[in-house]
Amino acid sequence: MSGSVRITGLEKFGMVGTDATLDVSPTNGYVCKLGTYKSVIDDLEVKGFTADISADGAGGRVFECHANDNLEISDVTIEGKHDTSSKGPMLVGVHSSGGSGHVRNVNLADGGAEVSGGNGGTGMLVSHYHTGSVTIEDCHIGPFPDNGIYCSSDEGDVHVKGGRVENTNVAGVRLDGDSCSLTGTEFVYDTNISGFGGQRPVRCDGGDVEISDVHIDMSISQTEAIRVMSGAESVSVEDCSMDLNGDVRDGISVVSGAGPVETSNNDINGERRYDVFEY
Repeated sequence: MSGSVRITGLEKFGMVGTDATLDVSPTNGYVCKLGTYKSVIDDLEVKGFTADISADGAGGRVFECHANDNLEISDVTIEGKHDTSSKGPMLVGVHSSGGSGHVRNVNLADGGAEVSGGNGGTGMLVSHYHTGSVTIEDCHIGPFPDNGIYCSSDEGDVHVKGGRVENTNVAGVRLDGDSCSLTGTEFVYDTNISGFGGQRPVRCDGGDVEISDVHIDMSISQTEAIRVMSGAESVSVEDCSMDLNGDVRDGISVVSGAGPVETSNNDINGERRYDVFEY
């Protein structure tokens, strides 16, 4: 891939590979831009690809996927470290309030490099224009200098299930929208990385958020494992386990102005200050 593919405005588009590899040439732009937020594809599927971005400067946005009614992405691997200063390797969005999406078995374990004075890519972005519902399931997010999974829309639903997130900056999973959930995901934070600062596994920015059956293993210095921001309307944290073996101050911190936070049946271990701390 020495240029970009841009597909917009179709009712249906599928891109399906069998042991297929995209050998990406150096770029800080788009590789496969499938729909835009202004010209979406109604029914969009991407399945069965490895994108090799191991060449120097071959980061860019490998897959940007905007669907209206139905989005299916599965069995996609980004091989090599994302080493450009913008975008990050993947963005997804469902732009109809009744639309749904499923992003499954995406491997971003090679992560991203810090470039240009602490900048760098986010692993997987949910579009700022997302208004539907998307489930992100069994995805592996490696170290990124920005967020791991970043839901930047204040509308729609986002559900993260299973998978593993490691050593990202700002937040491993950052949730916002009408209704969001985080279930069964493993977080491992054992290496300090440069970037924007604040290596928190989970950050709740807005909407109603349910967190359950999550395991967090932290051995780095950090203020908390889960941070609830003032825009969150309600948050529940239940049946989660945290091994806070580094200098982690609190298990859960709640910023002033946040809605009600309910916790139950959580197992928090380590030399933390508080299980739950309210600013």
